[in-house]
Amino acid sequence: MTQEFPKPGEEIYGFTYLRGGSISMLGAETAEFIHKDSGAQLFYIQNDDRELGFSILFRTPQTDEADSCHILEHLVLCSCPKYPSRDIFFDMDSKSYAAFMNGITDNTYTCYPVCSQSEEQLIRLADVFLSCMEEPDALKEPFFFLREGLRLELEDPEGPLSLHGTVFNEDWGHLTDLEENADSFTAQALYPNETASRLLGRAHLHYREVSWEKVREVFSKFYQYSNCLIVLYGQMNWRRVLDFLHREHLSRCPMPSPASSPRTQAMAFFSQPSVPGFRRIAGASPAPEGSPSENASILDYAIDLSSLSQEDLIFWNLTADILDNDASPLHQQARAAGIHNPLEVYVDTLLSKPSLRFRLHNGAPEQEKDFLAAVRQALSEAASRGLPEQLVSASLKEHRLCDGLAREGVHLGYQAAQDMGRFWSLTGDMGYFSLYERAFQAFCRDKSQSIIRRLAREALHPAASAFSVTSPSPGLAEAMEEEKNTYLRDTLAALSPDRRQALISRTREFYAWSSRDAANGDFLIRPSSLPTPEGPADFSVTRQDGLTLYLAPVSSSPLGSFQLYFDIRGLDWEDRKLLSLYQLLLTELDTRLHTSDEQKTLEQEYLHGCSFDEVFPGKNAGENSHPILSVFWYCLSEDFSQSLELLLDIMTGAAYENRERILQVLEKYLPDYDLAKPENAPSLASSLAESYIRQDAWFRYLLNSPEIYDFLKGIRERLTQEPSWICELAGKLKSLAVRTANRTNLVFLAAAGEAALPSIREQAARLLGKLPEAGDARNAGSLPPKVRRIGAVCDNPSLEIRMLGDFRRKPEFKGRYLPFLLALSDKYLRPAVRYQGQAYDSGIDFLLPDGYFSLWSCADGDGASTIPIFQNAGRALKTLSISQEDLDGYILSAYAQALPPVGRLGRAMRSMRRHFAGIDEKALLDMAADIPRASLADQQDAAAVIQTLLENGPLAAAGSRSCLEAAQMYFDEIIRIRPGS
Repeated sequence: MTQEFPKPGEEIYGFTYLRGGSISMLGAETAEFIHKDSGAQLFYIQNDDRELGFSILFRTPQTDEADSCHILEHLVLCSCPKYPSRDIFFDMDSKSYAAFMNGITDNTYTCYPVCSQSEEQLIRLADVFLSCMEEPDALKEPFFFLREGLRLELEDPEGPLSLHGTVFNEDWGHLTDLEENADSFTAQALYPNETASRLLGRAHLHYREVSWEKVREVFSKFYQYSNCLIVLYGQMNWRRVLDFLHREHLSRCPMPSPASSPRTQAMAFFSQPSVPGFRRIAGASPAPEGSPSENASILDYAIDLSSLSQEDLIFWNLTADILDNDASPLHQQARAAGIHNPLEVYVDTLLSKPSLRFRLHNGAPEQEKDFLAAVRQALSEAASRGLPEQLVSASLKEHRLCDGLAREGVHLGYQAAQDMGRFWSLTGDMGYFSLYERAFQAFCRDKSQSIIRRLAREALHPAASAFSVTSPSPGLAEAMEEEKNTYLRDTLAALSPDRRQALISRTREFYAWSSRDAANGDFLIRPSSLPTPEGPADFSVTRQDGLTLYLAPVSSSPLGSFQLYFDIRGLDWEDRKLLSLYQLLLTELDTRLHTSDEQKTLEQEYLHGCSFDEVFPGKNAGENSHPILSVFWYCLSEDFSQSLELLLDIMTGAAYENRERILQVLEKYLPDYDLAKPENAPSLASSLAESYIRQDAWFRYLLNSPEIYDFLKGIRERLTQEPSWICELAGKLKSLAVRTANRTNLVFLAAAGEAALPSIREQAARLLGKLPEAGDARNAGSLPPKVRRIGAVCDNPSLEIRMLGDFRRKPEFKGRYLPFLLALSDKYLRPAVRYQGQAYDSGIDFLLPDGYFSLWSCADGDGASTIPIFQNAGRALKTLSISQEDLDGYILSAYAQALPPVGRLGRAMRSMRRHFAGIDEKALLDMAADIPRASLADQQDAAAVIQTLLENGPLAAAGSRSCLEAAQMYFDEIIRIRPGS
């Protein structure tokens, strides 16, 4: 039930009510408050969402490049006098009924969000957060800094000396991140010697400058309530929450005098004038030896927008989205200049000053002149004539669709705080959403495009701009590793015998301190208060003329979500490899009805979020257990007929004889298929591990494996060397399109408003019924064998490690065992791998519908020590000390993980997909319902089952060659994604 807000100026629980408003996309009323004593600002978003949110944000400018704000974010949530712990954040994360929790450092603010479906739990967790903000133990205990920030370790007087720390490990994992390095070089060129030139996450380049003193200074300057914003979200008793905030925290922390205001100090960093002029910079991005360097650069043209109003920045966001369309004048000008690389346009808010960014991927330095000319020509065209009306209309309709789908998201309390964060941190204003909605309406009303033309004119003559070229430098990653080792050797050599012995003693003390089990559960709610699981969504399944239709009514939704499952069992392995090219060419070639540019424009209007995926359900799916091409999209229900007609035209009507265009597309997107890129390591490790236990995952991996990269390169080379081969290739692709988009065993899923479903059903049957039969629907043979323990060498400087336990169809594994997985994560894995090892983080997750749990570590520099820890997890559980209070907390967390929040359309689609795949949703809910029944008496049985599952389960790691070679004894095979790596 909603509660009425006070009148403007009225005080309640120490807060003064300022004004109200609304956010239409969230179906919410809003209220702005300021706390009289502390100066804290508070923004409440009130709607009927059962997932509640609490976030607190502080302005935290990047005062250095040693990642001090990021380190402080970690330190604040370690411990405090009211909640003493080894790491209270992970106590809460692993032992509470929270749907989401994190700490996020931005370049202008630091945010601490938490979401829960229990108001009582949310308040208790907020109490921990605020208690830690007020008096973090990390400012009194240096070991916290050594663990989270940076530390030198020495075990023997003769060495070696090593360098560790959670944030340092995370930052080092980004050493070869080309885009992050490009952002840094562009910032240096655009904002020389300004705060805006400093990015977070650069401790791996500035580890000599990292210090506890710098971190303490950030806290003392900026972590005061007069420099904070609190965001509340959802259907809560806001009066109760305000009373709690005032009584327990804000009233005890009066604001400082204006002369020392942290808000004033913080905002001074953001108000530095930009240096006028145009500047160029060329930067080398570290890359491993053997990495490709030709046509692998990022070219950035950036225009400073810091002098613009916040309304104009929103206008630029909308304009940039239009320019970013592949059919826009910018892309057309680029193609006319012979530039066929991936190109994007966006307003960059990564820095503390906004800029308009034109970014060219997979480029070469010599493209600078043509790229700049294309940008300026497109801006000139927009300044004089505006942008194509159809393109503008499609983009604005897509924005409306996105806004309409906002409530389909999860953790919206956090998302809303993040949306507000940058705006508030720079302006002090809480009215971001009302400004956005006013600006969007004004932009939509501007039929003459005066806004677009004005912005383009200004961008043609910027006061400050920069051009940067960031190129991978093969071998530089190893050189920087050696530079770090040289620094450590020199540092050790400079230490006297006494100082060496002192460091050895400190290393031992640190490990003794870090290994202590000092947890806290004073924030727990009772497991008996957990809600019962929500049952499956209602849907119907009917058959009509060979078509299977799943239909789910969703109350009063103008939008619908739709999915098609095409039977592709008739494709042999060569055909399936060709599927990658078929999907790559979708919307890139003219069809019978539309040009390529028209398709891209119409896609925004009618195929929002359209995605293609290869699936192969397991045996439980019965007649549905076969290779499938899945297509998913959203659209307005009233547009369904147009959306399906467009989709089928795109899938079946392409003119594949256009050799020149196919070559351009291959040139543009081929690098995206290079799985050796460092950013692919997490998904590669997860895919390889899951592939061993899931037919679906193995099939998807095979169709997107490293072999596909070479396959597509081969097609490009043959088309280049043998132009006449296009006739044969076109014939193959046409045949593939007919045999893919067929109506044999076709399944259609729709979730939409109940009134719209009859029309959707009729239109789907009519249009899909026109598709051809598949013909020979033979089974193309069994899938090739899998490797249980596999490593993959790629360009990541550290490792991503995954070990899975498969509990699907294992009756001996019970829902009540799931909390013990979280106990393992909290009491065994994280202390050994994160606190005392070389990984940024480690833990255990489980996916109830997929029937497996995953032991993982990320940015891990020592797989040889991590893997044995993983392998021994079940045995370690037998001897873990777990109290009843601990177990209650793990029950809460496991229940939250088993039953995550989901939107109305998403819930309906989930139930239908599970039914199609033969997943018993009732059995999943029964397993979730068994979680609160966990007792300490289950510990030994859980340990035995978990150990057995791990011993029979897969292990996969992806990343550094040297790290994998050091751990090669744990793998059956190590593959090299890039030959010669």
